[in-house]
Amino acid sequence: MLADILRSGFAGAHQRVGLIFLDLLWKLIWLAATTAILFFAAMWLTSDLSGIAWEDTGIDQVNALLAVSLLGEFWNAKREEAVMLGALAVCSSVLVWLVLEALFRRSFTPTSTFQTLFAANAAKTMVLVTAGILLAGAAYAGAVVIAIVTFIALAFVLTLVDTLIRTDALDLLGTDLIRVAGLIGILMSFESMIAASCVALLLTGFFNVAGATDAFVMLGAAAAVVLFLSILHGYLLLVRFSAIAIMRQNVVEI
Repeated sequence: MLADILRSGFAGAHQRVGLIFLDLLWKLIWLAATTAILFFAAMWLTSDLSGIAWEDTGIDQVNALLAVSLLGEFWNAKREEAVMLGALAVCSSVLVWLVLEALFRRSFTPTSTFQTLFAANAAKTMVLVTAGILLAGAAYAGAVVIAIVTFIALAFVLTLVDTLIRTDALDLLGTDLIRVAGLIGILMSFESMIAASCVALLLTGFFNVAGATDAFVMLGAAAAVVLFLSILHGYLLLVRFSAIAIMRQNVVEI
């Protein structure tokens, strides 16, 4: 029964709850690395600004106009370099994410290798990004609902296959597809509902910001929500992998 497998999955996750904080650690490392990448890219791009002579006219409006004019000239001169540096920074951040995820999440699925985890996540990311770009065009053309439903369905299928690859349980696609899809669907739906509720509460709070103090409070709340959702995601991943491992073991025993 699916309920028994879920119960066993939660029990298995509770036995390895420390891995959740290991999962949080690599995300913090990625955040620090991304911040450093963006900082050095910005420093490289704005290195020429230090040589620009700035004279304070003493009139705020004139200073603002001069600043806007200088920034416009700077953007026109550095636009191509800025786009190239931005793309390089994004690619570097994604690469760091893929490497750290494969390194640290090997502990979630000991049967997987670094190469398998890296390749699976890289392939999933590329397919989702490509599909997102194509479906964005469809949404812009008016097929918003179709684009959203298609993207969600594709993300679910890719997550299902990715999970089975990571747990070395691809044989379950042929032997127990319905229960595997039901298991992953339940866990993903639960996580999505909690995430949507948190985002709705945050948006409500930001729309009612009345001053600087409220803004800082909401930024702190947003950081707390991101932390909570990251911990929840790591926990539900443990549940998912534990449950799939149990299902695979049952198939092997049979």
